[in-house]
Amino acid sequence: MKILIYGFGRMGLTHFSILNGLDPSLNFSVIEPNKILRNILKKNINAKFYSDDSSLTEAFDITLITTPPSLHLQLLEKSIKRGDNKIFIEKPFGGHTNIDLEYISEYDNINIGYVLRFNPCIQWVKTNIDPNEIKSIHGEYISNTIEKKPEGWRNGPFSGVLNEMGSHVIDLVQYIIGKDQMKVLSSKKESIISDIDDIVEATIKTENDISVSLYFNWVKKEVRKPVFGLEIEMKDGFKYSIDQQQVNKYNSNGDFIEKVSVIDLVKSVPYYLRGVDFTNQMSDLLGERKIMATVNEALEVNRLIAKILK
Repeated sequence: MKILIYGFGRMGLTHFSILNGLDPSLNFSVIEPNKILRNILKKNINAKFYSDDSSLTEAFDITLITTPPSLHLQLLEKSIKRGDNKIFIEKPFGGHTNIDLEYISEYDNINIGYVLRFNPCIQWVKTNIDPNEIKSIHGEYISNTIEKKPEGWRNGPFSGVLNEMGSHVIDLVQYIIGKDQMKVLSSKKESIISDIDDIVEATIKTENDISVSLYFNWVKKEVRKPVFGLEIEMKDGFKYSIDQQQVNKYNSNGDFIEKVSVIDLVKSVPYYLRGVDFTNQMSDLLGERKIMATVNEALEVNRLIAKILK
């Protein structure tokens, strides 16, 4: 199986390592324009390295696009033209500027890298909670990621806490409740350190009358490590508190009922790097892509982000 990776930064290297661990027989080609980095990688990585894709005319079985978001669309179009069988693009898919791409939405071989879907706790929620019985969802991401003004694309329209981190949570909300149109009732954004959004709040109502509230902040100094979380209230008053490690269930009086942890849920994985979520994601890419976000689902995330930032 032939694999092409555009960009060999942190995510490109992560996906390569996991895929190589899952199936050592894979044949990798890597596009890395940085000459110094490319020469170092050639000595240490078992892959074919290229400065650009001009000589690559035959279709690949899987292409991974792990470049900055500003390059996503042009590389996607090249991959489609080349006839690549499966195309995986890291989130956020081109940022919220990619919202009206009807010609791309026709393809069923394009998936976007919203990795939190693969968290065992989220999979438990997807299996055990009936979306028709959900009354409200609160989603948040809090960290102290940005301590000084970022440079390059990370300080422009393709970045911001909503594009880079909030998109994960919005995707989860959509994944849990299913296809449901969302109307933004209110939104607020603040730039504290960067020139873009560092703090974002929004209230949303779905077509099926589910109340959604969102809070994202990546400049909170008191936070030692990133915190992701969902709070789900059911119509019967029961509540679920979910993070990447556990699901806690409470009755309508707020009394604790039970806890389900990753330790209870996780199966052994053949390769472990950066958590079971990433390994499960790459396994799905090699397989039938049953859990991965489709390009249409990612476009819905982008459209909602655009409305929140409006």
